Amino acid sequence: MDLHLKDKIVLVTGGSRGIGSAICEAFVEEGAAVAFSYVHSKDKAEELAARLRDRYDAKVMCMAADVSRESDILAMIAEVEQSLGTIDILVNNAAICPSGPVTSYTAEVWEQTFATNVTGMFIASREVVRRLREQQKGGAIVNIASQAAFRGSTTGHLPYDSSKGAMVSFTVGLAREVSAQGIRVNAVAPGLVRTEMVAKTWEERKERYLQNIPIYRIAEPQEIANIVAFLASDCASYITGATIDASGGMMMR
Repeated sequence: MDLHLKDKIVLVTGGSRGIGSAICEAFVEEGAAVAFSYVHSKDKAEELAARLRDRYDAKVMCMAADVSRESDILAMIAEVEQSLGTIDILVNNAAICPSGPVTSYTAEVWEQTFATNVTGMFIASREVVRRLREQQKGGAIVNIASQAAFRGSTTGHLPYDSSKGAMVSFTVGLAREVSAQGIRVNAVAPGLVRTEMVAKTWEERKERYLQNIPIYRIAEPQEIANIVAFLASDCASYITGATIDASGGMMMR
C-alpha cells in the first residue's frame, strides 16, 4: 500500500530513541523528509539521523529542543521550516514518565510532566496548525498517548497516566476545531512496547504482564510506528479525533 508520504515534511518530537526513532524510520522509508528533536541523547540522535540519511538517501535532521519550553519549540519549528519547509505532519511523541506512589510526587514533578507531555504538545500543535491555515494546506497531527490513559499504571506513574488522559481529550477537541480546514488529529495508545524505558520492568514482571495481554507478547516499536504512519497518511483520510488502541488486546472496545 502506497501511503502517499513521499516528500511530506514530518516533525517528530522526542525522536532519538524507542518508539520515536522507529516512527522516524517509518516515515523516511515512505519517502518523507523527517526532522526530530531530542533533549539529552545527542550522540544517539546524530547517529540515527546519519543512519537514516545513508540507508534511505533521505532528508533527515535532528535538533536539541526541550518541549516543556515554548522558546525551544518555536526555535525548533523555525529551524525545520528554514531547512525543509512547512511541516505537513506533526508527531507529538516527547514525554517524561516519573515513577513512585502518589505521596512521593511534588507539585514541581507533576507540573514538569504536564509541561512536557501536554503543554509541549499544545504549543507544537498550535504552531503547526497556524502555519497550515496560513498556507491553506491540509495536514495531520498524531499524538502518542498510552493505554495508561484509560487503565492507569500498576507500577505507579500517576502524573504520566493523567497527562496521557489529557492528551486523548486534546486530540478530540483539536480534531473538532480543525477538521474543516483539512487537518486531521488522531492519537495512538500503545500498551507495553519493547523500549529502553520498559526493558527492566518487563523482564522483572514478564509473566504477570503477559497474563493481561491477549496477544501474549510485547509490541515492537516498529509496530507502533506503522500505525502512526498510516494515521498520518492519505489512507486514513476519513479518520480524525480517534485514539487507536495498540495494546495487544488489553483494551478492547
